[in-house]
Parts: sequence; C-alpha cells; structure tokens
Amino acid sequence: MTSTLPSGIYIANADEIDAIVEIEKKCFPGKVAYSKRQLEHLILNADSDCLVEKEDGVIRAFLIVTYRHGSLTCNIETIDVDPAFKNRGIGLKLLKAAETDMKRRAMRWSQLEVSEGNEAALNMYRKAGYTFKERLEGYYKFEHNGTHNAIRMVKEL
Repeated sequence: MTSTLPSGIYIANADEIDAIVEIEKKCFPGKVAYSKRQLEHLILNADSDCLVEKEDGVIRAFLIVTYRHGSLTCNIETIDVDPAFKNRGIGLKLLKAAETDMKRRAMRWSQLEVSEGNEAALNMYRKAGYTFKERLEGYYKFEHNGTHNAIRMVKEL
C-alpha cells in the first residue's frame, strides 16, 4: 500500500508514545487529558490511526482517527498541536492528511466532537468544511474550555 501522506506526516510508532503523551498533557491539563494507557490503546490496539507531524526531529502534533467495522463513518478522536507550534496551520494539515487516508479507506463521513468553548478548534473545523450536527449537553465528564458540553460536527468526504 502506497502512502498518500504529505511530507512530515506519518503513522505513529510505539517509540513515540511518550512524546505524544507529553503533547496531550500540554494541550489538555489535568483529568481532561487522555492517560498514557488510553493513548497506547488507541495507537497500538484500537482500529485507529495516529498520524504525527514531525519537523527537524520534533513531533509537533498528532491526530487520532478511529474506525468501526462495517461503518462508513470514522471519528476524529483528538487533534493535539504542541502549544509551542500553534497558529502555523499544522492542525489543518494533519486533518487534511487524515481525510485523504479516510477516503483511501472508502469512508464516506468524518465525525468529531469538540468542546463548545474551544473557538479555535471550531473555527478550524468550519474552515475544513465540517458542519454542525448537534449539541451534546453534559458530554464531557470534566470541564473542557469552561463547559461540559460538546458540538458534534460532520463532513462528507
């Protein structure tokens, strides 16, 4: 299978889990962050892909997309950009790379949930063509960006 991923983006390997966990902690402090164990499962064992963006030997961001057998809809589980590299278009670059791979896998829809208080992420998803599907009240156990509520967004691929 030939990779269609752009330069600097590739599927994460087990050696990179610690670096991914550190980015997760920077992006989502405290109990909001995925644990190392959860990330290991998503990266190594789940029906998912973890794409990383790396430049000059430094992982700057990652994205995890999950797939469900028999479904034409996949789910963006998380996109994390190290705060030191924010506002450089890295998140959007990762998202577009993931969508290309989703299409290669014959997915029809991409779906995600995002805190309704995360304006930067909401704007990025809108820019990428995602649209509002529904508001999920009390979606998060722990507060995200000042709220427990999420917005579900979708995009036809």
